[in-house]
Amino acid sequence: MLNWLASWLGLGAPTSARGLREQARDPDPGQRRLAAERLAGISDPWVRDDLLMLLKDVYAEVRDAAREGLRRQGAAAVGVLVKALEDSDPRVAVPAAEILGDLKHPDAVRPLLLVMKFGALDVRAAATRALIRYGPAAVPGLEAATRDADPFTRMRGEEILAEIRRAAPAAEPPAAPASPLQ
Repeated sequence: MLNWLASWLGLGAPTSARGLREQARDPDPGQRRLAAERLAGISDPWVRDDLLMLLKDVYAEVRDAAREGLRRQGAAAVGVLVKALEDSDPRVAVPAAEILGDLKHPDAVRPLLLVMKFGALDVRAAATRALIRYGPAAVPGLEAATRDADPFTRMRGEEILAEIRRAAPAAEPPAAPASPLQ
């Protein structure tokens, strides 16, 4: 009872790397969720691997906390997220593509294009949505995809380019010069 109360109040929360790693592997999903939340605020490289591990958790609240933690890591998480695109579990690869779409880091365009070409159906769909969110930053890679030997890749590249162009705000006509009033 006292352990539950202490954990609920956040007393005795681990602060060391070892303590946080142990908390991330705790049998209690609430403790794993707390570990993910705490890990999100640490910029050390080992943190991203632990957050990726928590992204595979069986409990949705732990996965959600890990997803948010990776998002908060920003550009530093791109490498581990690109690695996660290759995971056979769509509960890992799909959120990785979604987070990459939010981060819009240029290093992730090519891996997203590869997933769009070779990934499982639901991961391909997530990569496509991510590339659309990239907007103009993805255009050079998508233009290369439209020249790919694979007809599906060409077609998807053209569709995504069209979607990006539709989503881009229409260029406003230049304002007429103001006439001086005398």
